[in-house]
Amino acid sequence: KQWYQRRVRADEEDTQAKITTLIRQCNYQGAVYEALCATDITVLLETCRMIDPEQLFAIRPPSRETLLCLVHQMTEDLHEETDLKLEYIGRSAMVFQKVIREGHADEELRGQMSMVLRPLLIAIDERIPRNSTARMLKLAVQSILDQI
Repeated sequence: KQWYQRRVRADEEDTQAKITTLIRQCNYQGAVYEALCATDITVLLETCRMIDPEQLFAIRPPSRETLLCLVHQMTEDLHEETDLKLEYIGRSAMVFQKVIREGHADEELRGQMSMVLRPLLIAIDERIPRNSTARMLKLAVQSILDQI
């Protein structure tokens, strides 16, 4: 048991070191990808705190698949770290809107968007119904769902 705990801690430290290195190299997409691969919301949130979202989304946003994973993971416990999560989810929603508007959403992507965004609407209603930013995000997400 102790060996396993030491190994897990070492893996977590390796992951965090890799993410920190990627951020220092201004490889923000790589850092977010590594954080998502860790499948630990704490690692993802810590990574997002270290990155200015403007830098992540400005020139070339992360892949649609990465953004879907980001939204999916951030939808969990939406009432915790709400502002940070809404910032990243909102920017991801803008990318999804652009993808749909430009006609780049094939049937598979539309299905994936639906599977990720519908639970987000439920989470907003159940966890943070009075948050004004969340209400605006809900309208944007509902618009995306209406178009797919």
